[in-house]
Amino acid sequence: MKIRFMGVLTGLLVCLILVGCVGGKHEKANDEVANEPVVLTFMMPQTHDKDFLQGLLKEYEKENPGCQIEIQRIPDNQWIDLVKSKAAVGEMPDMIRIDRGLLEEVGTDHFVEFGEQESWYNRIKEEQKINKEIDGHLFGLPIGSVSSIGIIYNSEIFERLNLSVPHNMEEFRAVCERLKKEGLIPLYASDKDSWTTPLFFSCMAVQLTENHLWERLLSNQVKWSEVPEFETMLNEIVALYKAGYTNPDYLEATYDGAVDAFAAGKAAMYTSGQFFIQDVLKKNPEREVMMMPVPYDNKDLLTIISGPGMFAVSKDSEHIEEARHFLEWFSMPDHMDVFNKGWSHMPVFKDQKMVLNSWQQFLYDNYISKNKTVSEIGEVLSGINKNEFWNNQREMLAGRMTARQVLEEWDLDFAEQMKFKGKTGW
Repeated sequence: MKIRFMGVLTGLLVCLILVGCVGGKHEKANDEVANEPVVLTFMMPQTHDKDFLQGLLKEYEKENPGCQIEIQRIPDNQWIDLVKSKAAVGEMPDMIRIDRGLLEEVGTDHFVEFGEQESWYNRIKEEQKINKEIDGHLFGLPIGSVSSIGIIYNSEIFERLNLSVPHNMEEFRAVCERLKKEGLIPLYASDKDSWTTPLFFSCMAVQLTENHLWERLLSNQVKWSEVPEFETMLNEIVALYKAGYTNPDYLEATYDGAVDAFAAGKAAMYTSGQFFIQDVLKKNPEREVMMMPVPYDNKDLLTIISGPGMFAVSKDSEHIEEARHFLEWFSMPDHMDVFNKGWSHMPVFKDQKMVLNSWQQFLYDNYISKNKTVSEIGEVLSGINKNEFWNNQREMLAGRMTARQVLEEWDLDFAEQMKFKGKTGW
């Protein structure tokens, strides 16, 4: 009995010692947690992690030592699918840089709604509020404004070779031929980053397509493969590649490679958003650049994005109030001036004081203010996942699909998405 009692006593002592250790560690952990800063996770596509944003985040952390911001950079080609996956399994970060269309596609129930209780709400320019709202509700701090997509070109090269800005594909091919003879890359292509691949087609498509055709496409009255001009446009792009007007390594080339080639004066043109100009000028401030509309059928219409970008906050975040504080800080005129200027966007808030640069003023004066613009295809097809359409265009340029096949595959993908959304006519 004595041995048995001693065994039980020893066991109890061991348990008490263990409980004491655990309790001590728990108390220490609580003390440590109390002194640790709040970490806000902030997810964005990798190409949105710009140095000017990093500078603003460091400034915020310096002014708010109780908070740290942890950037989660996602490869652009994986962005849409990964955001959807994280939302589906409840693993959203505290904050996310997201466009209205993707937010709508993921579901507004995943995000915090913002209204007049926010100090920045009534400072937003009305048009910048409207183009980010979903059914009259706002689910993020507006950070993107009007920007343009087109062909950025080296204006110094154009002037030296006495080249005029082309307005149709025949003139464009003639310009490319001349540039090629000069030993330059006429049109840089970065198709490893598949988000850059469809920009040429997208700009042509919105120039051609009238509202009634978009309505018919969206209501299942006509299929994409039944619009002959779409196939013609895709074949026009293939012809540019076959003629050797792009860099030979286009399937492996990246956006960053395009910036380097353009900054070095090796490439004369590149299809992208106006943010590309800022990236080039950081590499080479002496480079003279301008943007032209993608030339198609003498339309001379500039493709614009009205600015669907927002910083949204997850409803599942444990740090919603800290995220609100960050958004309030970020919305201040001086901070938004840095951010919008970094992207070469127009101001988002009424009290911003930023001044447009010369090439941006040219686009505003000659296109935007004159309504010589068309909305980018992502805004026309808001909430539609175009990843497969992009990837198949890349396959087409690799010679593994025809233009017809690309459109037929897109018909199937598009129909599936529209049916899933319960759209009228599907």
